[in-house]
Amino acid sequence: MKKIKVGISIQDFPPELHPFLSGADVYDSSSSSSARTLYIDPDYYLKIDERGALRQEALMTGWFHRRGLAPEAVCCLSVDRDYLLTRRAPGEDCLAFLDDPKRLCQVLARTLRKLHGLSPAGLPRSTRLERYLASAEDRNGGCWDESVLMPEFMVRSREEAWDIMQANKHRLRHDVCIHGDFCLPNVILDGSRFSSFIDLPMAGAGDRHIDLYWAVWSLRHNLQTGRYTDRFLDLYGRDNFDQDMLQVVAAFEVFG
Repeated sequence: MKKIKVGISIQDFPPELHPFLSGADVYDSSSSSSARTLYIDPDYYLKIDERGALRQEALMTGWFHRRGLAPEAVCCLSVDRDYLLTRRAPGEDCLAFLDDPKRLCQVLARTLRKLHGLSPAGLPRSTRLERYLASAEDRNGGCWDESVLMPEFMVRSREEAWDIMQANKHRLRHDVCIHGDFCLPNVILDGSRFSSFIDLPMAGAGDRHIDLYWAVWSLRHNLQTGRYTDRFLDLYGRDNFDQDMLQVVAAFEVFG
């Protein structure tokens, strides 16, 4: 995770945050085009976004934290903008463990099975799932984004994506708890053991195939090879998912 040291004026932040910022070294650790993330050395991360944008992330971070799966959300403020302050999770994200991909696949598969084994009762639907359902009603919406495709689950055209979506939208479920953006930078390991999930704005009740697709995509993207796709899916358990649904997720993603 990148960290670029920046200068700040404490007066630009709500008074409730001043004790955490006073005297601290602050680094820009943003990865989103919309939200800004600041690392407050050595203990906190502060995410800043437009008003109302961090509400579900704060809710889901609290839910995950109570189950030992995410760092504590210290406070969430909605004033001129939204401010979500969380403790730093111990360890490093999965990008620090690319030198042992077999072990990485094992940890990720075990972690994802554990997450999908939790009851989603009372959770809001994942915002990513909600976006999928909206896309299925708007043929002219979105854009064609080939960067999300993989050879294993290829969708060759916008027309094909639309047809796959329409034929399979009824198969999308919200029967498990999902991360919604299960990529390597969003999973923290401590000594190669799972520590925490971070960046949870898309978490909620959803379809397990969404997490599976993004896990496979992220492994391929960061390892620069598809050699570990089958290994990861085997470790997760082939009996626990429908292979065809991974192409369905690809169709929803490529449609925008």
